[in-house]
Order: sequence, then structure tokens, then C-alpha cells
Amino acid sequence: MAFPLRSSSFLLPLLIVITFTTAPSSGNPDLKVSNSTIKAVCSKTLNPPFCLDLLHFYADHPHERSLKDLARITICLAHSNATATRDLLHRLIQHTDNPRLKERYTSCSKNYVDSVGDMEQAKKSLKSSNKNGLRDAVAGAMGEVNACGESFGQPPADPSTLPKSNQKLLHLCSIILVMSKFLL
Repeated sequence: MAFPLRSSSFLLPLLIVITFTTAPSSGNPDLKVSNSTIKAVCSKTLNPPFCLDLLHFYADHPHERSLKDLARITICLAHSNATATRDLLHRLIQHTDNPRLKERYTSCSKNYVDSVGDMEQAKKSLKSSNKNGLRDAVAGAMGEVNACGESFGQPPADPSTLPKSNQKLLHLCSIILVMSKFLL
């Protein structure tokens, strides 16, 4: 189920509360991830079907995958999405004649520059097993994406693929945020 961007502003605090107050499963995050762990993680994300499809796709790889491996892959996907969206925004700024859209794209571009930096920090935090750093970086990225999405609550509507990119990055970040509770 997709969530409209305008109503996602209340979802971020809710997701953070659920993530930080739910007890993680016991187990070693470096062991092959089980289906029950994937289901437990995905049930707490913004889009459980998206999460299940994504994690099962990468968990069913010929090489055994640990939860930490899946977190690293998901962070790389989120970083790639944030980078591609930042680049899309730069193109939209250059080719948009509507001054209101140009202003919003410019604001979102700044959000996405920060979001890319947050995802780079998330990679470093996962590698160094810094659980709080990982959570802070991913929550920061989600906040930036939320801020971008909320700027489009009023007309004119955004005719680009930006809303879909925002949603995808929110979904990826929610997976990482929930995984962080099970890791480290």
C-alpha cells in the first residue's frame, strides 16, 4: 500500500517510535537471515510487501546473506536512489519554466544533497557497527525526503517522477531503520 506524501509526515515519528520500542529478535546478524527475521523486519516498515520482495530477492541469492549483508545492500540501493533523485532534481531545475516548481525543485535538491550525505554516513556507521550513527543517518535522510515531499502539498502538481522517487527512498530508509534494531 502506498502512502500519500502529505500524510507521511506523521508516519516518520510513528515509525521511529515503533522501531525503537520493539524488541529485536535474538540471533547473530552475521548468520544467514531467516524467513521469520525478514517477516519480522518487514512487518514494521512503511511498505511491508515492498520490503518482503526486496529482502527475499537478495536473501535468495546463491551466496548466503546475513541481515548485515541485506542492510548493506539496502543502504547501497537507498544511496543510489538518493543520488539519482538529486541528479533528476538538477535537471528539473534547469528545464522547468514554472517558477513555483523551480523553487520547490531547488529546495528538494538541497534536501537530497543532505540525504546523499546521510546515506554515506549510514554506510560508514554500518561498517563500524555504530548502531546509533546508523539510525541517526537514516532518520536524517527520511526527514529530508519528507521535507521535500511536503513542499508539493499545494498546486501546481509535480509532473515528474520525483514523487515516486521520494516514496521509494522513504520505503528503503524505513527498511534500514527497522533493520538497525536487529543489528549490531
